[in-house]
Amino acid sequence: MGILNQKKTACELKKLEEPPGIGIYCNVTWDNVMCWDYTPAGTVLKQQCPDYIIGLNSAGYVTRECLSNGSWKSNTEFNNTEGWSNYTGCMGGPKPQIQKDYSHHLGRIQLMSEIGYGVSLASLIVAVTIMVASKRLHCKSNVLHINLFVAFILRASVSFIKTLVFVDDVGLEKDIKRHPGGYIEFKKEGMHWECKLIVCIFVYTVAASMMWILMEGMYLQMLVYKTLFTERNGTRIYVLVGWLSPFAYLIPWIIVRIYEENELCWNQHRTDGYFWIIKAPIQLSVLINFICFINIVRVLCVRAKISRHVKSDSQHLRKTAKFVLVLIPLFGVIYIAFSAYPSGTVSMEADMIYLYCEMFYNSFQGFVLALLFCFLNEEVHNEIRRFWYRRRFNRFHTRSINLSSWRKASRTSRDTLSRDTRLNEGAMLTHGNCVDTCKLNKKCQEHVSWSRKSREKRNGKNVPAWQNEDIDGIMTETKTLDSGAEDV
Repeated sequence: MGILNQKKTACELKKLEEPPGIGIYCNVTWDNVMCWDYTPAGTVLKQQCPDYIIGLNSAGYVTRECLSNGSWKSNTEFNNTEGWSNYTGCMGGPKPQIQKDYSHHLGRIQLMSEIGYGVSLASLIVAVTIMVASKRLHCKSNVLHINLFVAFILRASVSFIKTLVFVDDVGLEKDIKRHPGGYIEFKKEGMHWECKLIVCIFVYTVAASMMWILMEGMYLQMLVYKTLFTERNGTRIYVLVGWLSPFAYLIPWIIVRIYEENELCWNQHRTDGYFWIIKAPIQLSVLINFICFINIVRVLCVRAKISRHVKSDSQHLRKTAKFVLVLIPLFGVIYIAFSAYPSGTVSMEADMIYLYCEMFYNSFQGFVLALLFCFLNEEVHNEIRRFWYRRRFNRFHTRSINLSSWRKASRTSRDTLSRDTRLNEGAMLTHGNCVDTCKLNKKCQEHVSWSRKSREKRNGKNVPAWQNEDIDGIMTETKTLDSGAEDV
């Protein structure tokens, strides 16, 4: 009943349209099964039997005759005044297969996509914050990783905005008409530039994210073959190409849509050839990245064979397999499988499985990249560990200073006085003239040190190292007192 209601609603909307030309036409009519469009007088209209009615042969045809006076031919036997549709051609023959309803899968795919983009957006923002905040992570490869993360952040953000503001992926609320029964019609009048702008930005973010995957692959390819050249040159050329190259095919696509196919909000393509203006460069970038991936894997295997005498085969195999698994999301190798799948030619079940896989990978790809190149990176772990230890040390050090500052302040004057008194008393016992003249000269200082050492030797003791350090410290403080006394 749901399909019949949709067909009937669409037929009622056709009644509001004008006839396609000048002359006599039979009106648009709904015969409770099918919709019959405007038909010139004196002609017989033929349509294929509906495939949504069980028991009818979808290979047959239904006919309906329009009389010369502009009215549909009726069947006097059934007293049908609105016209009669001849369904005899739909009877017999092979029974049509009952098609399954897959519409409920679309809602699930949409929910999965929103969850994936949300997880990717949150993880990428955290990854970019960590890499930007730490200066030790500002190397060439991480700069490219940051730009890649930003591209996927923009892609996820614009996807969320598009989902929120678009009504059933048709257009903005101001671009549609709502009819009874839940049917939505796109307004033909107006420029609709707002929704077209959102679609163009979304297309750019998708193209930029794919182009940045290509930049990562090209950088690694150059690093394998021309390491010195890559180290001497910066990442400016990669940044410019990654962000500006999508405009090379986005602008021609916009021009073609304006002058050749300016329909709806540009989110649907009536002509597949125009869509290939965007699709072809993206597919080419995927192909180039796949070739680079195969070449780098070949180089890894060759180097593993050369260095077998250093490590065992199992260690090389494990290390090579780990590196290859990391390269698969970086190079977007899975896009090759998605591009090779012939959509719409196998079966509806296969198309649904393909759609689930594609949307899952597209939405969670940002999370996978952040996980591999930030959250599982040893350099990032070291920086987080260093930041955590530094923060704990500063907090402990600050608390210790606050707790002991009042003790040090109360003991400062007393310790200084007692230290000066001890020095003066020692000088008085050994060289009284130093106290009388209020000057602790070099001769007095040497005499104090010599007297102490001789006293220790007489007692049969060697001076420990810590006492030597105390003597040196006392001598330093004595010189300070001496200079202060001279100033007085």
